[in-house]
This record gives sequence, C-alpha cells and structure tokens, in this order.
Amino acid sequence: MPVLKMKWRIAAVLLALSAAISVAAADDYPSRPIRVIVPFEPGGAPDVVTRIVAAAVQKPLGQSVIVENRAGANGIVGMQAVATAEPDGYTLLDTPPAFVINPSVKKKLPFDIFRDFAPVANAGISAGYILMIRPGLPVNSVAELVNYAKTHRLLYGSAGIGNTLHLAAALFCEKAGIEMEHVPFKGAAPIITALLSGTVDMGFVSPSSSTYVTSGQLRALGVTGKQRIAELPDVPSIRDTLPSFDVEGSWEGWLAPAKTPPEIITRLNTAIRSALKEPSFHDAIVKAGYQPTDMSPEEFAAFLHAEAARYGEAVKAAKVEPE
Repeated sequence: MPVLKMKWRIAAVLLALSAAISVAAADDYPSRPIRVIVPFEPGGAPDVVTRIVAAAVQKPLGQSVIVENRAGANGIVGMQAVATAEPDGYTLLDTPPAFVINPSVKKKLPFDIFRDFAPVANAGISAGYILMIRPGLPVNSVAELVNYAKTHRLLYGSAGIGNTLHLAAALFCEKAGIEMEHVPFKGAAPIITALLSGTVDMGFVSPSSSTYVTSGQLRALGVTGKQRIAELPDVPSIRDTLPSFDVEGSWEGWLAPAKTPPEIITRLNTAIRSALKEPSFHDAIVKAGYQPTDMSPEEFAAFLHAEAARYGEAVKAAKVEPE
C-alpha cells in the first residue's frame, strides 16, 4: 500500500477515534467539578451574579461549580485563561460587556472574542447603572453636579479603561460639556471603597450596590436607564436632565473555549436557563439588579455581535484612544 494512502487512512482513523472520544466525554459530562473564571475582583456585579448562577446550576448539572476570580487588564487576564483552556467544558468564563469592549479599546488582544470562544448563555441583563457621589459633595441633583463640575476639579472612578463604567462616565462628561479626571481601578468594588473614603467624587456602579444608598452611606443622583430602577424608586433617570445620554445596563454571559463540543454547550445552556427559572435563584438575580434572560447559544452569539458593534460606537463617541 502506498505510504501516502496509508497516512490518509491513519489520519481518518485517528479523526474518527477523536470524534468518538469527544462524544463519549460529552455524554459523561460533567464528571468532575466545573470552574468558572470571573475576570474581575471579588465583590463587583460580575462576581455577585456569577456566584448566584454557579449555585443555581449545581443541582441540574449534578456537580460543584467553583468560582475563581482572576482580575487584570479590564478582564483580559481571566479571559485569556479561558481562551487557552482545554475545550472540555470544565473551564468557563462569566463576563460583563468588557468582553466585547476590549477589541475597541486595545490595539492588540491575545485572543479573538469570536474565534476563540463559544457562547453558552446570557444569564441576565441589568436595568442600568447608578451615578453615585461621595459623602459631603455639595450637590443634590445631576444638574447641580454638572454646574459644580464646571468650576471645581472632580475625580471619577471606574473599573478600568474601556470598562462600561468608564464609558458611562466619559459619555456623561461629554454630553454634559464638562471635564473630570479619570481614576481607573481593577474592578467595580474598589469604586465603592474610593467613594466612601472620598478618594473620588463620583462613579457609575451597578444596581447591586444600591444598598450603599438605602443605608445612607452614599448618595445616588441618577440612573442610566430610561426608567427608574426598583431598588431606588426615588432616583430619576439621568436622561431627564441629559436626554442625549444614551447608556443602557450591563449583562453577564457565560462562554467556553472554542471547539468545546456542541453537546456540552447545549447541556450548560439548558442548565443555566432552567435553573434561573427557579423562584429562589430568579429572585436572587433580580435582587442583584438583573433580569434573567432566556437565550439559546445561537441567540447569545448574535447578541454578542450586536453588543460589540454598539460599544464600538460608544468608544468612538467617548473619544477613548486604543492603547
């Protein structure tokens, strides 16, 4: 038998064997604990929501789901860890919109968000962000903040350059015709700490941080959505003062490394969607400021493409230069 023909047969056998092993692994999935990487610091909305979803899917999956925080570079460190992981369904990513924003704010990424990841499910979408100010700042409304910023030096905190919280603040300044100095942190939780200590004057945070307002520790001047949020019914929409300020809320999505078997993606998607319909976990997500979603992997993939385009336009409008 010619050597070339033999090589082709061997390759075909190996390919078939590999496919058979892959199917068998998918049928047995999951047979050990699953790790979900959150690419931001503990305590922020991505971490809070991930832990709710991780707890919710343990029963339908029949395995422990371990959450690991791996922060750095606006989520890139944790995202890369998943992009290069084995595509076996045991290392997953939970990410907010930073995932689709990074290609617009970074000149070079160590991965391609569409080539190197497989969309699994969108766990939830938030109503918007809260504009919070430090204690003692002598303003009581968005209009007063804008006027005050025109004659005073103010600092705003964010979860990193190009993060949604940064884009919200940058767009706010642009639409209001004011300037503030940007202080980037490694995640959302440090923004609250900086506001409480007076290190920064204002910042946009997720609805999950509304307890700092209801407890009287911080003050909220407005929310980014078109409507008020349930947690702070007395806080108006920023659009009431700045109609052109068009910023929506965040979301939390689960992704796997590319080439993860479709059967495993479907198993995970089904587990997440069914688990979040359980009253206790549904209520926990809502309390965190998110509405559970019901997307198939294909629908979530289309959603990611649309979000990448929308945030690309927002980055240009905020005049954020890729670094």
